[in-house]
Amino acid sequence: MNRFEIRSRLTATPRRQIGLLTALAGAVLVAFFLAPNALARSSVNTANVGDTFRRGFVAYWGSGSEDFPTQLSTTVAFWFRFHLVKAGVSALLLAVAVVLGVVLSRHLRQSAGGRTSRFPLALYRALAGVLGLFALVALLANLQGAAAPFASLMPMLTSGGADGELTATLGQVQQQIAVYPEGRHSPALAVMISDFALYHAVLAAMAAIVALAMAGASVVLWRRLRTSPDARSRRATKFGGTASAILAAVVLVIAYANTTTAADSPRALADFFAGGW
Repeated sequence: MNRFEIRSRLTATPRRQIGLLTALAGAVLVAFFLAPNALARSSVNTANVGDTFRRGFVAYWGSGSEDFPTQLSTTVAFWFRFHLVKAGVSALLLAVAVVLGVVLSRHLRQSAGGRTSRFPLALYRALAGVLGLFALVALLANLQGAAAPFASLMPMLTSGGADGELTATLGQVQQQIAVYPEGRHSPALAVMISDFALYHAVLAAMAAIVALAMAGASVVLWRRLRTSPDARSRRATKFGGTASAILAAVVLVIAYANTTTAADSPRALADFFAGGW
């Protein structure tokens, strides 16, 4: 085997890896949009979840019980399964994006060609980074939805139109939440406040973890700057360190905002029904 054949095989291996990982990322991305509804659906699915939730909520509010009626329980159970499946697919997509980014980075460092051969690899690595960020955000959002599916469904109460019965029910919710915890209130209101607090507390905790991870990655990258072998590597390391620090700051703000919301969930829920979320 001559030197040319050896070099061809060595360069073909990372190309095959990149091709396989790109195809896998595409397949998982398609599954992200199709699999959750297909795997979680029962009598409730993404086409009718809004209507069934609104009808179930009206029955729940008027029931005088903390326990969900059958229709609402079925809807919340579907929404939990939907977000759980979507979180699993998001985690797989994130793993594929990370592996793809690592393979592209290694291949880019080993590339001996000029700018023409390196540019597509750098572009693909940037796209892998965007895909990874999308997967991370989707993972956090769907874990949050799975942890508090009832609160996650609440925006559907104020979207998609409201009939007279739902309008009257929402009016009662607003009246009672405005004076909570004073006065008489439906048992459903306490459940709503509790689940609303959990919904935001879960995101606050996950955002704090992500912020710490991003900050740690930034520190590692800036320390690695001293040992970068050339100007191109130093630019890439500086960009990575700066981007990680900025993302850590943004996520930390999200963690703080959700912590304050969870700590005062009655007021936050009142603001939600007044038009905020």
